[in-house]
Amino acid sequence: MERSMSVLQIALYHPNQDRGIFEDIPHHLEHDTTHLVIGRGQNAHLKFRLPGVSRHHISLEPYLEKGNVCLTFCLKILSRSSSVWVNGLTLKYLEQVPLTAVSKVIFSGVQMVIRVEGGASKEKFACCIRFSCSPLIYRAKAEETDEYEAIQEDPEPPQETRE
Repeated sequence: MERSMSVLQIALYHPNQDRGIFEDIPHHLEHDTTHLVIGRGQNAHLKFRLPGVSRHHISLEPYLEKGNVCLTFCLKILSRSSSVWVNGLTLKYLEQVPLTAVSKVIFSGVQMVIRVEGGASKEKFACCIRFSCSPLIYRAKAEETDEYEAIQEDPEPPQETRE
């Protein structure tokens, strides 16, 4: 059976979420095919109460690819002051990237995992949002070691030999 509309399953995490930063975000949202704005501004569709988030930080933009019956989505950076990490890429103002079946996004300490489930409707889509009490994304960090590597000094240049 075909799903009636595309659904974005969105999981959110922030280490300070107990301070109400997700308080204005609904658990379910239906939206037309205009872009969905995420930020802290009054006209953002998903509103964060977090000072590091711009009024219009990112947008999720649905579009229809030629030959595809389901909506496809891209994530566009609207913040001029901060970058956004998406599936290993660091993006800046007005850069965008297509969402994959599962996309991992980090901005201003917020971790977001978006799962795209296709549907037949070309007029609207839904967002189902859940809040995680534990981190969603683990990024490997460079390790520091106590090992000492001897730095080899430049060897003396070879001496000229005279015959």
